[in-house]
Amino acid sequence: MPSQGNIFVKDFISECIVVEPSMPVSKVIGLMKKENAYEVFSWVGSRVGTAIIRDILRAKNPTDMKIENLLIFVPKLSLSTRLFEATRIMEEYRLRSLPIIQDNTIIGKIDAKAIVSKIKDSALGNVKVSRIMTSSLVTITLGEKVSKAREIMLRRKIDHLPVEKDRKIRGILTSEHIVFNLITDYSSNKYAAGVPDTFKLLDFPVEAIMESHPLECEPHESIREAAERMLDEGRSYSLVTLGEELHGIITYRDFIKLISSREETNIPAYIIGLPDDPFEAEAAKAKFIRLVSSLSKFLPQIIEARSIIKTGSLGGQRRRYEVSVSIRTARENFRYTTEGWDLPMLYDEMVAAIKRMATSRKRETRRSRARPSIEGE
Repeated sequence: MPSQGNIFVKDFISECIVVEPSMPVSKVIGLMKKENAYEVFSWVGSRVGTAIIRDILRAKNPTDMKIENLLIFVPKLSLSTRLFEATRIMEEYRLRSLPIIQDNTIIGKIDAKAIVSKIKDSALGNVKVSRIMTSSLVTITLGEKVSKAREIMLRRKIDHLPVEKDRKIRGILTSEHIVFNLITDYSSNKYAAGVPDTFKLLDFPVEAIMESHPLECEPHESIREAAERMLDEGRSYSLVTLGEELHGIITYRDFIKLISSREETNIPAYIIGLPDDPFEAEAAKAKFIRLVSSLSKFLPQIIEARSIIKTGSLGGQRRRYEVSVSIRTARENFRYTTEGWDLPMLYDEMVAAIKRMATSRKRETRRSRARPSIEGE
């Protein structure tokens, strides 16, 4: 695999839909449905905007509204933009794709599907689903209206709503289900509208348009297995279940979060022994930065943070890691070492461990100070 410095968005470029900002939302929806697309791009002056399916949920009268009114303006990438910079922007803007520009022309996009495909084939593919899933799920009950689902998606900025009844999964409703089912005939721009700004569809129960057999995986599965099924079946999610119990969901965003870091730290932080796999290395760096950032709120006056990674293998097969972290503060030093198979996840475990260590030391210090002195000691 190429080194980290040599991975650019040009290696992930794919076709995209570019529309005029004056195009009616109704026509854009029809085009997106025809091409099975989640987003479109548009030039407005010198800026590039994007409209995603979830944005289109806001449109109450898509026949009269122009797509320009729903655009979010985003950074323009070049072919030489580094992949991991692109993933950080995607995470920050909560997007699945970004436009790639050359000679003031949108020549394509980089999207989450291509990145997920690379992640699953890297060493990160061995990470368990339970490690990256979103467990604090918002759900909706069978029989509730599509209008409520739409309101939840807009307020929570999500695209997927598991549908339950009696604590059992009955299906899933996505933003695509709502938007694409607003259309009765996209070629002739006919819409199911009760009054000019209200869709009859929104009064339907969610089961009218939900997916009754959602894609599922189990918590102990590898993200490689889950991603392969998502990509093969053209799904942007997989519910994480054990038996009939819902544990969480994984989406493209959960994969992107694994290798992106929006957090920064002014504390000198050094990491030695990163693996050759660029995706695994980037995920480890992102997790280490988050570790230092999190501990800085708990441990005042951190002077320096260091981590050393030692890599071993079992019979030449899957790699095992030993990771040590040293935190130097103005008053004392903390060192913790752990080992395991999933390198990025080891840093998550260390945050709690070092906090426990620091809390224990504080208690010992308080007990020592409270202990009465004995004359003659």
